[in-house]
Amino acid sequence: MKVNKLIVLSAAACISLSATANTSFDKELQLPKKQASSLKYTKADFGSYKVERNLSLVPSSVAADEHVVMQKGDMAVVNVASTSDVVTKGSLVRNILTNNLSSLSGNITVLLKDGITASDIAAAAGLKVVSVFPGTKIAVLAVNDGQDILIAAEQLNASGYAKEARIEVLETIYTAQ
Repeated sequence: MKVNKLIVLSAAACISLSATANTSFDKELQLPKKQASSLKYTKADFGSYKVERNLSLVPSSVAADEHVVMQKGDMAVVNVASTSDVVTKGSLVRNILTNNLSSLSGNITVLLKDGITASDIAAAAGLKVVSVFPGTKIAVLAVNDGQDILIAAEQLNASGYAKEARIEVLETIYTAQ
């Protein structure tokens, strides 16, 4: 009986000592805390994207080196002197969460309300029907040349024909490590 109590007491002492040693060891390994100097926050234009009106995507072969900001494959992102107020197909947007640049496809994915067809909503908004998914209430609409995609998406959301309208962004979500 005394041996059992002695074994339990020694096991408890070992566990207590190892826990104490572990906590003091963790305190030694912690990095010093430093405060963040500032947090940059930009308001998104739609979803988590901010339209970059002063940037444009052009082929690398025609881009002047002094205007190139970065390369994206065979294309170059360049600074543009004159900014455009119209956001159309090919406009560049920046994801404010990942800071990645992507371009717009010019399409708007729409979740239709009951009793509304894709051709009805396209005719009302002045858009083109790209595709309709049978058996669902999802349709893909495209803006016409020179038509602002942000205004078109806002009109679709406010029209009452669509439950939701989202602008399609050509962003690479997954990259090889």
